[in-house]
Amino acid sequence: MKARGKLFISFIIVVFLSFNANAQLQESKGEAKISYIHKKEMSVEDFFQKRMKQSKMYKVTGKKLEIFFEKNNTFFLGRNLLSGSDGKMVKVDTLYTIPKESLVTHFPDYHLEGDDVRDVIYKYLYKNIPGFSGTVNSTFTYKLDKNIIGVDYKNISRRYIIKKSTGYHFKISTDDLKILDFKKY
Repeated sequence: MKARGKLFISFIIVVFLSFNANAQLQESKGEAKISYIHKKEMSVEDFFQKRMKQSKMYKVTGKKLEIFFEKNNTFFLGRNLLSGSDGKMVKVDTLYTIPKESLVTHFPDYHLEGDDVRDVIYKYLYKNIPGFSGTVNSTFTYKLDKNIIGVDYKNISRRYIIKKSTGYHFKISTDDLKILDFKKY
């Protein structure tokens, strides 16, 4: 019964969004069209943090922050609510814009995602730290400095009642995703 309830609620939301289409605005470039309700400018730091925290699985669930196109030296991005879209018609709740010059200056490798960085970290830890096992209770903190991403990774493991916390600091080059510096704390 719960599945039917969720399906019904999803159907109501889709119907509501489709009836609300006349209140939406559109942005387009060529054949690609984006319909949206709100439009905001996003800072480079916010963009970086959202890209680092998202997973490749977000595309399936509609949570992935995607760059749709560039127009007049501005990137248009958001979270596509139409799954399986061919890219010609995109529907977002909020359309974000970032000036291209600002993004390229502060985060030249803006195509990177959090999964790319986390994969490099996990491979390094599994290879170089004896007995390392990634856990669900771990946190990542990211800091951007142009072509270098600083990552603090805190791994919390439990053995019976004893809780153990281990921290690692990485400096990773955005050009080739090579680890420039590693410290355990």
